[in-house]
Amino acid sequence: MQLTAETVAKYKAEAPELMDVVSTGEAEFIMKRDPVTDTCVKFEGGWCGIHRDYGEAFLGDACQFFPRVSRALGAVVVTGSTLSCPEMARLMLYGEDAFAFTPRTEIRAPYSLRNYLPSGLSEERALAVHAVMLEVAGDATVSAEHSLMRVSAVAHALEMQPVESWPDAAPLYAGMADGRLPTAELQSTDMFFLAQALHGLVMAGAHPRPRLLELLNAMASMLGVAFETGGLRLAPDFEQQEVLVKARMHAQGAVLQPVLRRYLEAQISQSLFPFSGFGATLSERIGIIGVRFATVKLALATLPKQPEPSEVIRIIQTLARFMDHLADPTLSLQIYRETGWLREARLRALIME
Repeated sequence: MQLTAETVAKYKAEAPELMDVVSTGEAEFIMKRDPVTDTCVKFEGGWCGIHRDYGEAFLGDACQFFPRVSRALGAVVVTGSTLSCPEMARLMLYGEDAFAFTPRTEIRAPYSLRNYLPSGLSEERALAVHAVMLEVAGDATVSAEHSLMRVSAVAHALEMQPVESWPDAAPLYAGMADGRLPTAELQSTDMFFLAQALHGLVMAGAHPRPRLLELLNAMASMLGVAFETGGLRLAPDFEQQEVLVKARMHAQGAVLQPVLRRYLEAQISQSLFPFSGFGATLSERIGIIGVRFATVKLALATLPKQPEPSEVIRIIQTLARFMDHLADPTLSLQIYRETGWLREARLRALIME
């Protein structure tokens, strides 16, 4: 877990013994990792030893706010959540009004809080753009896949306009989105390379989690593939495997469509889309969201045709814990560009809309 310079300074001044558990690595300051359990050295019997012995004020921002995510839009701080906490995943995927805005004043902001308000927009008008994206994502009259492509169409259209016009243009483009969708460019190997892309990102990290490796193995078994150094070995009957997996996804649709819609809403919400998130541009950000959506959909196909909510939550939380905490999007974008998935026509095929 990361620590800010402010927290480290507090340790030095008020509890110098805590400096013994501070290290460096993935960030300038991090908590030391237990080499046996692969968890924070202060994680003791399911509880945080710092919280227990020193109180909440001594928690670093990463621990204090997890799974919450706070972003500033000018003077307004918007706090949402990630799906990487199992309880938050349950509430966001199955609860009521999971993405409703509620005014709060008592939540402390993190020490470091980047301001995402673009020049030329007020806080109110920026939030109005975000609200349009959430509304499009949450439309229950169409499939979650179609909603994602509508969000993509709006994002690509806004990217061509000056940011000052976004509050007025976003609702207009949302109403025109269906007419802007490209024909899907199908490739029969997409789902196999989607699994390979996830495998590549996971293995690029220093400490792959056992549950994540277990999920990768389940996906490989379902697809009949083997992950090899520098490549992917397909089964001779991979085209038949593709048909079987698509049939399973279709059979799961009645149960999982509401969940996939909630997943899309969660991605829009936690990234305060279109103003932040992985990627430097709107097209990169929605492309990454789209590939993550497709990855979750494929991973859920490892479950029975009518999966229990607990199984769904386990899969989505496992992936979110990994994907939501990647250091940066560089490797992801490299992979997605090489496969063409950042183009709308290829993305539409990938999510099987």
